[in-house]
Amino acid sequence: MSVRQTIKRHYKIISCLKKRAMSFEELQDDMLLDHDSIEEQLIKSQRTLQRDIIDIASIYGIKIVADRSSGKYYIKDNTENTHSQRLRENFDLINAIRLTESFGKNLVFEDRKPLGTQHMSGLLHAIQNSLKVKFDYHKFYDDTDSKREVMPIALKEARNRWYLIAKDVDNITKNFALDRIMSLLITEIKFKPVGYNVHQEFKDSFGIINGTDEKPINVILSFTAREGRYIESLPLHRSQKLISKNDKEYQFTYFIGPTYDFQMELLSYGNQVKVLEPETLRANIKRKLKEAIELY
Repeated sequence: MSVRQTIKRHYKIISCLKKRAMSFEELQDDMLLDHDSIEEQLIKSQRTLQRDIIDIASIYGIKIVADRSSGKYYIKDNTENTHSQRLRENFDLINAIRLTESFGKNLVFEDRKPLGTQHMSGLLHAIQNSLKVKFDYHKFYDDTDSKREVMPIALKEARNRWYLIAKDVDNITKNFALDRIMSLLITEIKFKPVGYNVHQEFKDSFGIINGTDEKPINVILSFTAREGRYIESLPLHRSQKLISKNDKEYQFTYFIGPTYDFQMELLSYGNQVKVLEPETLRANIKRKLKEAIELY
């Protein structure tokens, strides 16, 4: 059996058991609903499943156990990291694209520019080996191109875009969208590793903007009940905590920097959200809404 089949089998088992506890027979039945799984004959015996359970715990940090009374398997502990989860999601997407090419155009993608992912492997090589990179960069705010030479630190995803976090020749940390990088050159010029903790620097940020004068503050937002249910299932920020909810509103608290991108996100919800605290942010959003009304 190929490595690809083994990976697919692991991912299918995890996906099934994330939905509910299942017996071996139920797992087989669920896979029979998946044309791709039928084609691959992914799960043939309970012995194979037992081996997979051991491998899944070791590779993905997901512990699967059997309930002896019901004979069903379930996920007991899940310490799967973000990288592993994203790999599974992308693997599912690749399989879906392959299937839709065979069975018709059933996947509908957004019409957007490429994300610049062709630069990722080269930039990761430069980051891991502390090599300076050079490129041309297109700036949106003044619609100009400029030549850059930087020390790459990390790649970060924010709002469906990928960004290079790097220090420039003046030792200032800046962010560069990968889709605006052109003529990338990985040089052989080494630099001393930069003491910059990306996770720490961005933990109180909403998107990609940080390093500004806007220090993180406590924010309380009130969403309509309809929108609140979406926000509860897909939090705006890692610090989100539910304060209260009823059939009229959901209130959440955050510890977050009130940066431009966070304010734009709040404005995008229109009349579905209201800033309760702090008063400074509340007044700022109110002013921007008035300015928007004046445009009409």
